[in-house]
Amino acid sequence: MTGGATGDIAEVFAKRRQALLCLARDHGADSVAVFGFGSALGAGSASHGALRFFSGWDGHESLSLLLVTEEGARLIVGSPFMLPLARELGPHLAAEYRPPLAWGKALVARTNGTCVATVGFGELPRQVDSALAADGFTAGPSLDDAAARLRLLKDSAALRRHRDAAALCDLLFGRLGAELARRRPAWEIQLDLETEARRQGADYSRTWLTIAPAADYPRYWPAEARRVPEYGDQVLLGVALTVDGHWGHGIRMGSIGPQKPAHRALAGHVEAMLGAGLAALRPGLPLAGAEAAMEAVLAERVDARDRQNLRRFRNGHGLGFSYEEPLTTAVFRQHFDPGAPPAAASDLALAPGMLFELHPNLFVPDLGGAALGEMVLVTPDGPECLLRHPRACQSWD
Repeated sequence: MTGGATGDIAEVFAKRRQALLCLARDHGADSVAVFGFGSALGAGSASHGALRFFSGWDGHESLSLLLVTEEGARLIVGSPFMLPLARELGPHLAAEYRPPLAWGKALVARTNGTCVATVGFGELPRQVDSALAADGFTAGPSLDDAAARLRLLKDSAALRRHRDAAALCDLLFGRLGAELARRRPAWEIQLDLETEARRQGADYSRTWLTIAPAADYPRYWPAEARRVPEYGDQVLLGVALTVDGHWGHGIRMGSIGPQKPAHRALAGHVEAMLGAGLAALRPGLPLAGAEAAMEAVLAERVDARDRQNLRRFRNGHGLGFSYEEPLTTAVFRQHFDPGAPPAAASDLALAPGMLFELHPNLFVPDLGGAALGEMVLVTPDGPECLLRHPRACQSWD
């Protein structure tokens, strides 16, 4: 939470926790412990999304534990410096500080030997996990998958924040041209864009910006983003940020000067892939259909031998309180990892309220790259793109 929880929002979190408690009872447990890292890890944490969904709490650089019982919810923060903030922002939660290595004693004392289901414990640091066991705490059934199903369909409160996040992505895309015109290193452009997003309400902001004659891969960090824009360069910008923990994400591309024919062809491939992916995001269709549709278009447009030389990342993923939402991400293969498993099978069907990022992309060594990213909400009438910034390749001076 970037501000105190209003009564309406506090009620939303309370209803989510009550649903979680019902799941726990279905699995033979009396209470639930939800572990989460803070948002400082950005896309690198899965546990933070679950903790945020059920509490609204962000421990930033610290560890946190939420205990949900019939009597209510108790937030145990792992840093004493976070306790004042927890009490200020989360009056709907009873907050206390306990060092993570003492969490076991607190859990045993508060649950009186009853069965405690868990969420997010797969990310528990080994030292904390060992301390829990040493203090006599035994974790009950994992509710990770069951809890993830509660997050599949975004409610109206969540969608308002995701739309706010999409608007901030649009803002950064709109400011890119002026930043490029100042002819500064890419990492400085990123810094200014990310800072502007924070000023305008993002609680987390991360970009990648690839500026090169032949775009090769997403460049996130100053050590790999030192190039100063020059005439003839490709420009690809990816934005990932949060508003009250709700992710917004998008990718746009263009060039300094006219786009080269070879780059136009690459852009055509990803535009066609995106169109196919969007058409597959309709209620009742298979969850895995968007990935299959985009891969089919790629196979039609690029022969098998050339496809072997492509460098790509995922064609998409679920969005929510996690950058890569559980259940809706594994159906998109992580192509950037040659050893990654194939896209996961899923028995889920698309339904209104599901939110995705589709970002087909491809990079050809020594030739260039292309990527487009859209936030897509599944509605009763089909896909709705939440970004408003033009999708077409831009040409900057």
